[in-house]
Amino acid sequence: MSKLLSTEFRRLFKSSLYKWCMLLSGVLSAVLIILRWRDVCESSAAYANLPAEYSKADDMLFMGSLFMLFVIAIFTGMFAGTEYSDGTIRNKLIVGHKRSSIYISKLVVCSTANIILHAISVIVAWGLGSLLLGVDMQYGELLTRTCMLFFIIISMTALMLLFAMLIQSKSIGSVACLSFMIIMILAAGYVQNRLDTPEYYGGYIYVDEETNEYIEEGQQKNPSYLSGKKREVYEIVFDVLPTGQMLQVCYRSPKNSIMLYDVIILIGAASAGIVLFKKKNLK
Repeated sequence: MSKLLSTEFRRLFKSSLYKWCMLLSGVLSAVLIILRWRDVCESSAAYANLPAEYSKADDMLFMGSLFMLFVIAIFTGMFAGTEYSDGTIRNKLIVGHKRSSIYISKLVVCSTANIILHAISVIVAWGLGSLLLGVDMQYGELLTRTCMLFFIIISMTALMLLFAMLIQSKSIGSVACLSFMIIMILAAGYVQNRLDTPEYYGGYIYVDEETNEYIEEGQQKNPSYLSGKKREVYEIVFDVLPTGQMLQVCYRSPKNSIMLYDVIILIGAASAGIVLFKKKNLK
């Protein structure tokens, strides 16, 4: 296993693709912070009426990581799929490495690689954000959210690798990973939208065309509002989906329980991947 990991890490840090991904991660976070800074400078009066965290960099610290989800999907598919096209996996089997060891080494290296990408994103956002806008978030909360982010990334990498290691074409594997990521993001967005649906419509005033009288309508119950067991199910789905967890880290107060779900996803995806990879016929 140690030889496999050593070889994989050498290949990782020699990869031009990965170097470009690291650069993209830092640049993306920097651009998002600069855009917010310019917006605050140009619309200072509007931001003065908003809570302090909107005029600071707090709500931008993990925004780059949200966009980087597409990058880790493509990178994981390309990095794992390259060894199929190069015939490296067959060579590893010939020299005596177990399939389970090959799969686990890929999971460790890809998870580490993706964690580094997101660490770069957070560090750049925090550093530049502190300089240009200031950051009110306490170090304890920043550390907690970053730790949650890393758990999310590991679980998502395990899911991506499940596709990448079972599809021998690196291009098709990358497309499959990206497609699955998009589906997860859309699903999380839909669930969040349903959970954010207000319970009541706000009151309003209108003029009766016949009498020209002002008529005031009070709050009305929103029939689309989720309540009871149905709402509980949506909340659980939002907590279990790694993309839902990512939205919580970026915009909400995330629950500590999401890390437990990530561990379950990691174990489930890794176990399924190892079992299926052992049965796969390598051409």
